[in-house]
Amino acid sequence: MRRFSAAVLLAAIFSLSLLLFITGCSGGGKVQTPVASSILLSPSSLSLNEGQVLTVTPTALNSSGQVVAVDFTFSSSNPALASISSAGAVCGGQFDANSIVCSPNGDGQATITVTSGSASATATVYVHKQVDRVVMNSFSDCGSMGTLLTPSAVAYNTSAPGCSPSAPCDITSTVGPFSFGTGNLNVVASAAGINPAFNATTNSPTYSGGGTIMGSKGQTCNLSDFSVGGGTGINSTFNPSKNSPTFVSGGAISGAAGQTCNLANFNGVTGATALVTLTDTNTIATGTHLTITSPGAGGGSTAPTTATLSNGTATCSGTVTVITELVEIAGVNPVVGATATVTLTDTNTIASGTQLTITNQGFGAVQPPTTATLSNGTATCSGTASVITALNTATGLEAQSPGSTALFASVAGVNSVGTPFTVCPVQSILVHDANSSNTNFTLQGGQTQNLVADVLDSKGLSIKPMLSWGNTQSGATTIGTQNSAATIVGAGPGTSIVTATCVTPNCNVDLPPEYSQNVVTATIVGQSPDHVYAASTQSLTMVPIDVVTGTVGTAITLPNLPNSILASPLGSKVFLGAASGGVMIYDTSTSTVTPLGFNGKVLAVASDGSLLLVSDSVANTTYLYDVADSILLVSAPGTAVAGAITPDSQWSLSPIGQGLLRMGDSVPNITTKLNYTPAGIDLLSQGSLMFITSAGAVDTRSTCNQSDVQSLTATNPTFVRAIPNGTGAVAIDVPNLDVITTAQPTPGCPTTASSTLTAYGLGAGSFTPRELLVSFDSSHAWVITDQTFVALFNLTNNTPTTISLAGGAVGLSGGLTLDSSQLYVGATDGNVHRIAVSSLSDEQQIAPGLKDSNSNTVAPDLVAVLPK
Repeated sequence: MRRFSAAVLLAAIFSLSLLLFITGCSGGGKVQTPVASSILLSPSSLSLNEGQVLTVTPTALNSSGQVVAVDFTFSSSNPALASISSAGAVCGGQFDANSIVCSPNGDGQATITVTSGSASATATVYVHKQVDRVVMNSFSDCGSMGTLLTPSAVAYNTSAPGCSPSAPCDITSTVGPFSFGTGNLNVVASAAGINPAFNATTNSPTYSGGGTIMGSKGQTCNLSDFSVGGGTGINSTFNPSKNSPTFVSGGAISGAAGQTCNLANFNGVTGATALVTLTDTNTIATGTHLTITSPGAGGGSTAPTTATLSNGTATCSGTVTVITELVEIAGVNPVVGATATVTLTDTNTIASGTQLTITNQGFGAVQPPTTATLSNGTATCSGTASVITALNTATGLEAQSPGSTALFASVAGVNSVGTPFTVCPVQSILVHDANSSNTNFTLQGGQTQNLVADVLDSKGLSIKPMLSWGNTQSGATTIGTQNSAATIVGAGPGTSIVTATCVTPNCNVDLPPEYSQNVVTATIVGQSPDHVYAASTQSLTMVPIDVVTGTVGTAITLPNLPNSILASPLGSKVFLGAASGGVMIYDTSTSTVTPLGFNGKVLAVASDGSLLLVSDSVANTTYLYDVADSILLVSAPGTAVAGAITPDSQWSLSPIGQGLLRMGDSVPNITTKLNYTPAGIDLLSQGSLMFITSAGAVDTRSTCNQSDVQSLTATNPTFVRAIPNGTGAVAIDVPNLDVITTAQPTPGCPTTASSTLTAYGLGAGSFTPRELLVSFDSSHAWVITDQTFVALFNLTNNTPTTISLAGGAVGLSGGLTLDSSQLYVGATDGNVHRIAVSSLSDEQQIAPGLKDSNSNTVAPDLVAVLPK
């Protein structure tokens, strides 16, 4: 027997009929009493343990679909089994005369009816023995993206006579429908989508406003990305790499150690709240972790940096500085695959209330979407539109994106333990022209090319997941992406390689990544307007050189002596390593140099410029730095001798000692043991295969899990570089160049690919290699040696050439222009030498004028070419 709180009696909403009399010669008027045309009842069914009490909530709508206040009458088809109070409280049994005490009276079903005038609504009530345990049934196979799942569960009682934890009683048939949930809405979500049929009562689906429209009456605009605003909140899980969420400083505090302060008003995130603990009297130490009590309900586009302190158990006030990161909030992600059209009602006008034509209902909705993205139809449309939608009647769960998650079942307030489930992972990706099988394009600046990716899952079904697209040189092409399609735009002269990857957190979630089996090559015609940056390990200046004019620009002052140099493919930053004082970033847009909080040599930069890999031999530590967010993502013990970053800019791979270190933001550090000491590393352009050099061999390994694929016999290969067109790699193996030819990788993880190695003599005798470069158009490999020449190998006809440096200078460091026409080499004579591919000669010697602390001219032993 249970008592029902009298406070619930106050929950009923009554409408008061008011008759207004007006005295005057004009007579009188009367305000009409609201009338319900329909009633919505929530929930639509109840599962009650015997003696349990829950409340149903009715909402009345008038003929226009507006909520109105009316009187409700409640009734039950079986009051002895399930009675209901005048306030909507439902008893799993029979209420006493005051609707307070609920007495159980057996198991069964009853129908609750709520009425107002001629309008009514019903809900089914399932009364049963107490649910003590819920077990969700496991799945025998993965489900392909977009398929409807049929989850099932069993409810048990362990407390009734004859039932026990060791011999539970199955009461599934009496409890009614289960509710099913998911641990990751990006993998599995509600099957509900947008209701395509217009409903005059709810005025759905219609256009409300927003967006930019250019067109004529009768033309149409497309709509997609239907969503429920917001979408982000504060990540409540502490991330040691980002030190988030933590308290930094600020505010007034009065209290003792162990007391707490409340935090709210996190800038940009609606409804986010947290607690922070005092570490001493009147003190919150910098770095104290926040306890997130509510991650918020959307609105965040950048991670909040401030919050407001208020009382907790201590006295707290003021604004504080915090470190946080954002996370997607469950339930507000877009409805997957939902699309619609809307018709222009006049020139450049869509009238509010114009009905949408739903062309695809989509799935994954848990709330009716309120916004959508406008794009071209027969009119020119863009921007975000406000919409009114209702959900369809689909129930259950639907596979949303390839990946792994846990599914849950619940009934009568009891949740099951999570059951693992996999949406069939992506098994293969092939990228090509949207209208043909072509994968090589020559474009003018500003010209576009549409691409698609043919994606198959592990069942061989064609799907369109959200892929991560990448291009190696943003100076040559920019790329716009949408799921399994992309558009490349010619930016500036040069060659860029485009790839697609299925990688967590958007695809193959918590599963190994899948890389495209091929690449697309885009060549933009013209001369690259790049800049060469020349520096020296003995000078505190760096000098830019204009490639087009050959002129030397204004010297840039560096705070520390550099020990290495890399240029960002984005064309905006130059990265310089340093043994002390911090690694440096020169930003060309602001002409500023920023030192970082760690030292080392720069080894690799991501193709999108977002990640920087650094190795510090003094601290014996390898670092992965997030350039975009200006934070140190992760570090690991050990000194890396080389490094590479996957084309999706997710992972870095570094040989350390006799191990291979994998680091990334969304994955833990993993070291794979090697049975040799590596010398160099690079990735096949697709990203799926890695090449590691060591004494006597070039080892090929599958990137997704670092497993061994093939060992290619060699002599003593050192530097290794992938050929951009995805056909293999080259390695320096003095006096030879090893050309590795790799077949198209197989789909799945681990990737396998058959490779062959052929050694070609460079005709240069014995030398010590200083740098290996491969032209962006995949035509040549360049070797900077410790001799008075540069070795060149033509990859189209497998022939070597040596090019002498003017004045008998010895090369030290170099960089290639994006159009692959020029090699710039810093040399011992203090000059930067420009070598032209067209003439195979040293055509120009440029003096950067680098000086040491004693004003002596020093050699430019650090050279990089930055795309413009």
